[in-house]
Amino acid sequence: MSTDGLPNLTDAGIKSFLETAPLYSQRRFKLPLTPRKNLRIEEIDSFCEVCDQTRPFHNNALRDTGADKAAAAMLIPQYLSTGKHSFSFSCVSCRKSIRIYMVEQIVDDRTITIQKYGQLPRGDIPRDKTLQRFLKGDRDNYEKAVICLSHEYGIAAFAYFRRIVENNIYRLLDLLLEDLKSSGGDDENFIAIQSLREESPMSEKIKIANLALPGHLKPDGLNPLGKLYQVLSEGVHNLPEEECLKKAKATSECLAFLVSELASRKEHRARFKSMIGEL
Repeated sequence: MSTDGLPNLTDAGIKSFLETAPLYSQRRFKLPLTPRKNLRIEEIDSFCEVCDQTRPFHNNALRDTGADKAAAAMLIPQYLSTGKHSFSFSCVSCRKSIRIYMVEQIVDDRTITIQKYGQLPRGDIPRDKTLQRFLKGDRDNYEKAVICLSHEYGIAAFAYFRRIVENNIYRLLDLLLEDLKSSGGDDENFIAIQSLREESPMSEKIKIANLALPGHLKPDGLNPLGKLYQVLSEGVHNLPEEECLKKAKATSECLAFLVSELASRKEHRARFKSMIGEL
């Protein structure tokens, strides 16, 4: 199996995996050039609920065994092997908060694949609060989408986000029209967004959507509305798992950006009108 593009196994890579990888997710690495006997690292960083801030957590089992020391003294190289391991870390400040990870490693001639199959305390599943409010009528699909995304189930996550876009695209267009009306937006943008509500081929809708947004909703020229319409044109089951995962994450970000930007602008307009009205 090719190792092209795979990162080398390093302490930094293991640290990032333990800190950020969702439960049951896998990462594949090239075996290190310098032999190592395990995945043990000195510390991770995590939010300590006792200290109420992000703190270093030190490994609770850093001392080598007698067999390890004897092997090292005789210059016997020790290599990674397939198996399961657990890691325990304690907050360096309070020594009360504990992080435990269970990891399985599968080693072949040139690579190692590691999977996180247990974690205590269980990691939180992030949800965008503004997007959650916008999708309150589609809560079931949103919950399924974020759960699938957190476990890196790419095809399922993309399928749910695609359904969310289908169910809510007209509500999103209404928000865009309201923003343009209130801010005196360009007539061409207004007409383009209105035309997206009409029946037309999806290829035509994508072209229109790519030109419809005002500049303040296109960071560095990137058009999230065009990306969302592109999502509607794609067949989920024609794509591999990794590609679906990337598209699910991008769809989530496009939705969150548009909804939060439009909600923030609406809130600022209302506050401004209220304050000016009192003068």
